[in-house]
Amino acid sequence: MRRCLEWIFIATLQAGIPAGAEPLECADPRFAIVSDDDALAQQVCTLATEAAEKLAACNVPLAETRRIRIELVTEMPEKCLGLYHCGENQIEIPVPDVMQSMRLHDSSLSHVSNEAFFQSVLVHELAHAAFDEMPCPFESCITSSEYIAYNMQVMSLPADDISTFESGLDMAKKIPRDSLNPVILFMKPDTFMSWAWIHLNQRPDACAYIGDVMAGRIRMDYERP
Repeated sequence: MRRCLEWIFIATLQAGIPAGAEPLECADPRFAIVSDDDALAQQVCTLATEAAEKLAACNVPLAETRRIRIELVTEMPEKCLGLYHCGENQIEIPVPDVMQSMRLHDSSLSHVSNEAFFQSVLVHELAHAAFDEMPCPFESCITSSEYIAYNMQVMSLPADDISTFESGLDMAKKIPRDSLNPVILFMKPDTFMSWAWIHLNQRPDACAYIGDVMAGRIRMDYERP
């Protein structure tokens, strides 16, 4: 989930960063991985490129000039499966074993394999990185950013996992755009993800709609008093 610096405790995050680890420069120059495990770092290089391709295919591009540092950490704030640092081209994501231990058994995505889920979280955080370059007329466009990130996370899953996810939803339920807001996001993130997916799939062209949100032609945020 995206967090700007005023929303996070840096000391908490620093505790899980690999000490003395040098970044691994990926073949894709947009990514560098920090990890104590070279094999895992290589794997994440591949996953990051695959994730970027999935994002680009649905109008969420990561510019070729970007250089994003992905840190694989052993500690995260409670219930936080990923962090994108706004304006810093930096992502923190727990190593797979830690992520597995943090997953909620009653989540709408609890059926997804650990491998597919790990990649989907990476897609989520890279979607935040892509959105971070888009203009926002307000102090924060967090609803738009999370709408894109959650939808791209689900879209990146294997087809069978998406079908299982949808089987627990009322895909005909009308979701007003106003119901997708920061209150639902922070209080019930699983509900936000589900409603965002239903809402997107009721649009005539899901990826065209995502492109409109990315470009600001469709706004999901408003100026708060």
